[in-house]
Order: sequence, then structure tokens, then C-alpha cells
Amino acid sequence: MFKKIGPAVRRLKIRKWKLLAIVIVLILAGTGVTTFRGKQEKAIETAAPNKVYVKVSAAENVIKQAFVSYKASLEASEEGIVSGKVGGKVVQVMFENGQYVTQGDPLIKLDDQEIKNHIASSQAKLKASESQVKSSESQLVSSQTGLQKMQLSVDNAVRTYDRTKELFDGGAISKVELESAETMVSNAKGDLESAKANIETAQASIKTAQANVTAAQVDLKILTNSLADTTITAPLTGIIDEKSVSLGQYANIGAALGKVKTISPIYAVIEVDQNDISSLKVGQSAKVKVGSTDIKDYDGIIKSIEASADATSRVFRCKVEVANLGQTLKPGIYANVDIVGDQTSEVIAVTTDALSGNPGNYTVFVNDQGFARKRMVSIGQITKGLVEIKDGVKNGDSVIITNVNTLQDGDAVSVVTE
Repeated sequence: MFKKIGPAVRRLKIRKWKLLAIVIVLILAGTGVTTFRGKQEKAIETAAPNKVYVKVSAAENVIKQAFVSYKASLEASEEGIVSGKVGGKVVQVMFENGQYVTQGDPLIKLDDQEIKNHIASSQAKLKASESQVKSSESQLVSSQTGLQKMQLSVDNAVRTYDRTKELFDGGAISKVELESAETMVSNAKGDLESAKANIETAQASIKTAQANVTAAQVDLKILTNSLADTTITAPLTGIIDEKSVSLGQYANIGAALGKVKTISPIYAVIEVDQNDISSLKVGQSAKVKVGSTDIKDYDGIIKSIEASADATSRVFRCKVEVANLGQTLKPGIYANVDIVGDQTSEVIAVTTDALSGNPGNYTVFVNDQGFARKRMVSIGQITKGLVEIKDGVKNGDSVIITNVNTLQDGDAVSVVTE
């Protein structure tokens, strides 16, 4: 059985058809919008800039040791003056300021001709004195032979006298013959004394000649040393500084012609107030940083603490030793020294490669879902390639560590791991 459709039902059907038509129109419109948006997105993707490939590192909590900071001045750990032991005209200069030298390296050559002339003269004197020694020794041998002969003559004369005396006492010979025998004894003894005197003279001549030899040898040695000293060498190993010599000038004995400074190790000298000195001890760790823009620090230890304070300022000079193996630190420049204490705290740190900008205006870039976001940061302690971030970055942030000087805020980035 069919029921008749009444007016109300008909109106409802009409409304349904109208609603269906509206839905169809909306669907078609939506399809058009989707197609348009798809084309727009493709156009945008085509026009998007190239991504910057970067490396990242997570900001993380680290343990920070407390420290006390001091202003410091860098000094050479050892210093030697370049000077000559002899005077002379400078004929060669073999160094420049900043040059690294090893102890004993030749630096300056002085004119040595005059000394060479003195050496030749001294060698001649030595040779003559040595010849005199030989001559005196030969004379001594001759005198000793003569002495032996004279002694025999005396012995013979005495025996002859004794026989003559016996004969004279027996009345066998005259007094004249006895006196003649006495004269022979006297003459023989005189000759013996002369022979002894000749020996003494020869011995004295030998001593004199030997003394002359010794003097000539000493003189020759002094001159030889002086000849070697005409080459002025480096007093120690280090860097040349304060050069004060030029070709052709006369260099006086002991005149400072330059300095050699040992800078490996080097000292950072600090002044500690009398109220704080008790907290420091020799061997205590320290960190040294040069200049406000230098983000690198150097390990050091307290090498020495003066026994007494300065009478006027009441401060103690302390030397902090830094190995300075690369010799990048130089004497005379200012530095900051942080003396490491025992207290610790937890802080956020990032690698120093992430940092860009200038003191008071440091920034880092954080990777925010593929985009570089520039953050202003305040920094604190710097050590072992890490820098403390006081604000601007939180723990776990993905901090960009490459291309930080060319990135712009909002640049699209792609993270690489190699």
C-alpha cells in the first residue's frame, strides 16, 4: 500500500535536493581550492632558498669550578743579555727581533784581525821560549858533566897534596913543591865552584825559560778565547728581543746588544692583596686568558709566591707558569688569570665554536625545526673548548656549531652528522 506524499514531505524532499546541490557546489569549490593551494605550495617550494648544511651540538649542564680572577702581565721565565766579552767592530749581525734561537747559536761577529795578529806574535814567543828551555837544559847537562870533571880534578889534587905533604914532612921535597900542590888543590876547588855556579845558572835559565813558556801559553790561551769571543752567541734558548746593534758599530765589552727571553714556559704575574694571599698556594691550578676577545684559555699553575709583600702597596707578586708550547703568548701583554678554587656549581655550556659576535654582544644559533634562530647570550667562564652560557640557551637546545659567522636569523638549515 502506498501512502500519498503530502505537502510537508514534498517540502522536505525539496530541501534535501537543495542541500545536496549546496554540498556538491562546496565539494567542487573545495577541489578547486585544493588544486590552487597545491599549485601555490609547489611554486613556493620552487622559490624557497637553498638550505645551509650545519653541524649541531646540544647545550648541556656541566660542573663549573669556582675561581678568583686577577689581572696579570706576561713575563719571560728567563732572560739573558746578548753582550760581548771582548770589544770590536761589528762585521756581521745574524739575528732579528722575534727570532727563535738556541743557546750557543752565533748572533754577532766582531772584527778579529787584531786578535789574530796577537795570536801569531804569542805563538812566536812561545816557540822562542820553548827553544830557550831546550838550550838551557842542554847547558845544564854540559855544566853537570863539567862539575863531575871538576870534582875528579879536586880529588886528584887533594891526593897529590897529601903525598906531597908526606914527602915534605919527611924532608924529601922542598916547601916550594908543597906550595905548588896546595895551589893545585885551590885551583881545582875554584874550578869546582865555578862548575857548580854554571849549574845554578843553567837551572835558573831553565826556570826562566819555563816561566816564559807558561806565560806564552797563558797569553795564547787568552787570545784564543778572545778570538772565539769575537763570535757573540745566544746566552740561552728563547726569543730575541730588544735588538740594539747594527753593522759597523763598535761594540764595547759588556754592552747590551739585545736580549734572549725564554717564553716556554712563560709567567703570568699577578698581584694578590695581603688579605687574600693565604688562600693561594704553590702548585694550585689556574686558567690564563689573553685579551677580552680571546675565547681560548691556557692551563697554568702557581709557580712561586713572594715571601714578603710590597712595602707600599701591600700586595704579593705571584707567578703563574704556563707551558706555552706553541709560543703564542708573548711577554709584556696583559692577561686574565683565574685561580681555580674548591667549590663547584652546575651551569649550561656549549662548545666555543657556537659563539659569534663581540664582548657584550655574543650570539649563538639554535636549530629550531630546520630553521636557524639567533639568540643573544651572556657568557661566563671559558675552559677546555666550552663556554658557560648564563642566559639565552637552555639545557638540551640544539646549538649550531658551523657556519655561525655567515648564518642569518631564519635561514633554513639541514643538519649533517659527518
